[in-house]
Amino acid sequence: MYQIECESCPHEWMLGNAATRIQKSRAKLAEYIKASKEDVVLIENCTAATASVIRAVGLRAGDTAIHLSTAYGMVKNCLSYCAAATGANVVEVKVEFSCRMAPVSRNGHPLDLVLAKTIDEAISKGSRVALVTFDYISSCPGVIMPVHTLAKVCKSRGVPCFIDGAHVLGQLKLNCFALEASGVTFFMSDAHKWLFSPKGSAILWVSRSAQTDVYPSVIGAVCSNSPATSFHPDAIRGLSDFELRFQYTGTRDYTPMIAVSDALSFRKRIGENVILGYNHGLALWAQEWLSTTWRTEILVPPECTAAMAHVRMPVQWSGAAVLLNRMLKDKYAMHVMCFALPARDHLGEAVQTHWVRPCVQLFISRNDVLAFGLAVQELAPRCDSVAKYFAKWQASSRARKQLRATCMAPVMAHKITLGFCVAPTEPVLQHENSAHELADESHVQHMSAESSDVAAVAKYSAGNLGSGQSCSVGVGFKRNSSTSAPRRVEHKDALFKPRSISNEKGVGDVRQSPNSVIDFMGTACTSLLGASV
Repeated sequence: MYQIECESCPHEWMLGNAATRIQKSRAKLAEYIKASKEDVVLIENCTAATASVIRAVGLRAGDTAIHLSTAYGMVKNCLSYCAAATGANVVEVKVEFSCRMAPVSRNGHPLDLVLAKTIDEAISKGSRVALVTFDYISSCPGVIMPVHTLAKVCKSRGVPCFIDGAHVLGQLKLNCFALEASGVTFFMSDAHKWLFSPKGSAILWVSRSAQTDVYPSVIGAVCSNSPATSFHPDAIRGLSDFELRFQYTGTRDYTPMIAVSDALSFRKRIGENVILGYNHGLALWAQEWLSTTWRTEILVPPECTAAMAHVRMPVQWSGAAVLLNRMLKDKYAMHVMCFALPARDHLGEAVQTHWVRPCVQLFISRNDVLAFGLAVQELAPRCDSVAKYFAKWQASSRARKQLRATCMAPVMAHKITLGFCVAPTEPVLQHENSAHELADESHVQHMSAESSDVAAVAKYSAGNLGSGQSCSVGVGFKRNSSTSAPRRVEHKDALFKPRSISNEKGVGDVRQSPNSVIDFMGTACTSLLGASV
């Protein structure tokens, strides 16, 4: 709707309607997050917000920037780039998790004590600690961090504190006044993940004392060079310099920012407590049921979980986790984040562990979780078998390649010296690549009965069969023609036809949601539940 209105008269839209409606979205959003409107600006995404904040702190040679190991890759990359360009240092504080306690450091000590020690050590060496950044809810794993406790450590030492709250807006209740009181200087969050706003909408909150040096990544203008074509007075009246800088950053689509207002109205109609309660309750139930079904463990205590569950995958090999994730998408259209965690020193682990992060939204139901859990239960053993066999084959292949290199060394030296080649006296391996190795009958003969379809699945994981081919896995499931009635939205597109999965092991007919794709990734589908665009 907004885009059609824009295209009907782009000039008038950019100079008047869009700018005015953005102010209304900002006002409603400020009320939602308990902040002053003057301290909140709308921005395209958290990546742009991060660049603005890091540039504002003005890293110099010898400075120190600190982040937790859970920091999102984009934040780490931006810090590394700016540090390399200025000669600053970046220090990482390791974080580990346990189902028995809140996040701790690698040695099991509380994070706030370790952060305080890290800051003090940098200061004692004569370094300026220019910035400390950490997540409110980390991405992988999606764990609620002790932000107020960590912010107070920064405040007591006069260090700017930057919170990455990309997953917070719409997942937890926010209070920016309370965050500022604890010592937070900068805060950002995406609106498209959990708030039901379209992609291209995010917020940047900056404490009043730090706004002077904060500029958008793209330096734009708030008015034209011609007085006759300047912005409508209502669009920019009473705005501070900080607000004006983010008002207009060039010709782009501003409708996602405007739609934030509609997303907030949608949430108000349903009820904020209803949304948060449903998502949180289903997430806690999901991780309990999945961990019990898979006979694995939960990553963190319930108080550290919002709407992003954390369950250990029933696999032992990294390759199995990768293959399992791919097969879930290709075979059952289930999208979920899989990730590995380093061995947790404070728990005495020796190897990394593999986890899954199912996210809960309004369009996810218990039946979706049941279908997902049973699919993993069927696929995981075979994925582990493939990964185990492939690891052994890979090690054997490397050993044979090394043996061949050893056998051929004298031959190659003789060839170089005399100008001709003498046949080697030792047998030489004829095949070097995986395709030949797997096709060799001698290897097939030595495979166990359990691995009868290992080769087929291995080819599948390598992409040889393609997404349009079926694979002989998940034998406990049968596709059928039965459908479930749409619950809220009528979908006419073929991509959103309802499907069901039948299980022969006691759960009965487990039906997916009307959506054909079970999306546990955590990003809201605006086309299903969001605002007018």
